[in-house]
Amino acid sequence: MDVQILFGAEEIKQIYEKTLTTKKLDIICLTSRYSEVIGDYFDKKYTPQLFGSKIVTREILPDNTENRSDAKNKNGVKNQVRFIKIIKPSESDLLLFDDKVVLISYNQKAPFALVISDQALVTNLENQFEGLWKGIR
Repeated sequence: MDVQILFGAEEIKQIYEKTLTTKKLDIICLTSRYSEVIGDYFDKKYTPQLFGSKIVTREILPDNTENRSDAKNKNGVKNQVRFIKIIKPSESDLLLFDDKVVLISYNQKAPFALVISDQALVTNLENQFEGLWKGIR
């Protein structure tokens, strides 16, 4: 199947764990309240492993003081960050890695991850990410 839906915080954590085996990870992280769904997993376990690894990342984050300050602590070559002005809040992430796209909803009542491996959709979203990446700083 080219699309899979995974429900709940533990399934979301498993998706993040899978990204730790890739060589390159593109991220659009618009959520700020992820800890209400996955607790301290992201800050205490995942982030140190990701940024302590050899994985090359490009992150697009909401343009705010906290994110800009945090970006200064990242390697600007291996771990690049760009910022986007947010018009409407969105508790969601998008991950691109290993010929997959993962959309994550941090809906507190029913969090889920949508894993897409359909190459037409993956290519579409990779192209959108590239266009966005090149258009912002």
